[in-house]
Order: sequence, then structure tokens, then C-alpha cells
Amino acid sequence: MKKIIALVVCLLMTTSIFAFDTGTKIIGASVSYESYKQFEDIDAINTFALDCYVGYFLMPDISLDIILWWQSVSQPYWDYYKDTSTSKTNDILIGVGGSYYFGNIYGTAAILYELYSSKTETKSDDTWKQNGMFLGFGVGYLLPVVENVFVDIGVDYMMGLGKYSGDAEGDNKETDLTIGAGLVVAIP
Repeated sequence: MKKIIALVVCLLMTTSIFAFDTGTKIIGASVSYESYKQFEDIDAINTFALDCYVGYFLMPDISLDIILWWQSVSQPYWDYYKDTSTSKTNDILIGVGGSYYFGNIYGTAAILYELYSSKTETKSDDTWKQNGMFLGFGVGYLLPVVENVFVDIGVDYMMGLGKYSGDAEGDNKETDLTIGAGLVVAIP
């Protein structure tokens, strides 16, 4: 118990002396494990993803963020005729958001737009495209490595908004929970 209290005190001391000044720019990227659930009544798909962001501090500890997330997957696909084939997908999310930093701890919120395409290599060579809007939230901790370089440990949650466009129909009820780590560089 004493070790846990000592760890909490050290973390609080670290966060109390840490701040980003107005005009500071940050660049971050992470590789993450993801549990993805496309529809509410199916099992989740587990995968890896890469996401990047650039932030600019408009005032101390408050940043405006531009977000880019990209994923490309090639996976087995089972069609209605019991014939195996390959499904190749490209998924890009572009968004804008904001972050608030309390020392090394931060919270973020963003609105994102998805461009998704899928091609199934079967006799019919089906192609599928859809677009959707998402609302994202996250919390994390920046662990200092060297001056202006941090390991970013965080949790992100996204939920679908509105209806799909493109080839998809219906309400966007996708949810996405991501737990990951990445690297952040601050440029004063």
C-alpha cells in the first residue's frame, strides 16, 4: 500500500510542474490494439491500427488537434455460396478536436469523418464504399522520456453519429474502444 501511495504522490508531483505554453506544437502517433464492433448485434473484431495527430496550443494547456487515422486490412471473406475469397479494405478517418492538459494527464474530444472502401475478390468482384460521422473521446497520460519527447498511454472511445452515406444504409451505430501507446514530440 505504501508503494502505491508513493507512486501516486510522484505522479501528482510530475503533473503539477508540467505545462504546455501557448504556441507549442505537438506531433503524435501511436500503434494500438483495438476491439472493433461494427454493429450492435455481432462479435467484436480485434486488430491493430495506426493513428496520427498534430496539435497547436491556442492557450496554456488547451490545444486544437487535427487527426488522421488509417487502416488497411486484407482478410478472408466467406460469401453466400460457401466460397472463400479475400476482402481488402481501406479505412481513413479525418477529424478535428481539442485537448485539455492537466499536467501530464489529458482529455480529448473530436468529431471525425470516415471514408471506407472494401473490395471482395470473388467471381462478382464486389466493391463497397461508405462514409460516416463519429464522435470521439479519450483520456491519457504523457510519460516524459527526454526533454519534449513523451510516451503517450491512453484510451479512446468512438461512437457513430447519424446515418451512413455511400453504399451503406441505416443508422451509424458503430462503436470503437482503443487502448494504446504512442510517441509524442512537443515543439516549443
